[in-house]
Amino acid sequence: MKAKYKHSTIVFTTLLLFILTSCKENKEAQIIKNQKSSENNKVKVITNGMDFEMVNEVKSGWTTFQYINKSFEPHFFILEKMPDTLGLETYKKDLFPPFTSAFEHFEKGEIEAGMKEFEKIPEWFSKVELAGGVGLTSKKTTSTSTIFLEPGTYVMECYVRMPNGMPHTFMGMVKELKVTEESNGKNAPIADYNINIESTKGITFIDSLKSGKYTLSTKFQDQKQYEHMMGHDVNLVKIENDSLISTLGDWLNSIDFKAFRSPAPEGLLFLGGVEDLPSGKTGYFEVNLEKGSYVLISEIPNAVERKMIKAFSVY
Repeated sequence: MKAKYKHSTIVFTTLLLFILTSCKENKEAQIIKNQKSSENNKVKVITNGMDFEMVNEVKSGWTTFQYINKSFEPHFFILEKMPDTLGLETYKKDLFPPFTSAFEHFEKGEIEAGMKEFEKIPEWFSKVELAGGVGLTSKKTTSTSTIFLEPGTYVMECYVRMPNGMPHTFMGMVKELKVTEESNGKNAPIADYNINIESTKGITFIDSLKSGKYTLSTKFQDQKQYEHMMGHDVNLVKIENDSLISTLGDWLNSIDFKAFRSPAPEGLLFLGGVEDLPSGKTGYFEVNLEKGSYVLISEIPNAVERKMIKAFSVY
């Protein structure tokens, strides 16, 4: 009986060691794969729930982000270039308390008290530079965008809101990314079609195109800060019918505290895009367009009224 027990223990221990070793090797293989990918100016970003799984450092220059949203929520990520030597630790320490407190007040309907919390935001926050990112991406969907990264320290976040109004940032969707002085030497992608966005003229694009795979450039003719304290961006959305345009605009109106909460309205498929870039800068994103109706829209308050939307069809 003892011999049999001893044999079972040996088998179990051997099996356990095999599983642990296999898991460790798989994880190390994935890390090596991600590192090699980042060296080739391609960065894979994976969201499993409320997280960003990716490398911690990349070379400067044109960088392609493949955003794989494995979760059941819509997400995006915007890159914010931090001033001086500041990083994620300072970001969390100085910004999380006033913002979380403000949102708690807003959820209770205490708007004035919530706005008062914003007065505690440190002066350095005004020096943060918006540096692009991947636009809104629906659950179980992958988006790909390319932007030029200057050397420095960046914080990436997703501030789509939970059903209770709290941004995903405070649920774990925030990460630091270091961009080194060494250049990756890559050139900008070649665009098949061009999108222009400007605060006064809105979004301009063609009215229709044939189905297929495309690389679209997004030229930011200017940039400004809107009521939600962010700038304009471009998000690609496939819509089931035109009646959903007003629903989409209302959901993206984040100045309304009840808006921009997950889950997103039914009938909308978010396919990425380019997050806020400075005036004069250009970002790119890749798309596989199937037949149907689409819109390019900016995640700003009153996007439809501001002409920050462009409908087009794919035949």
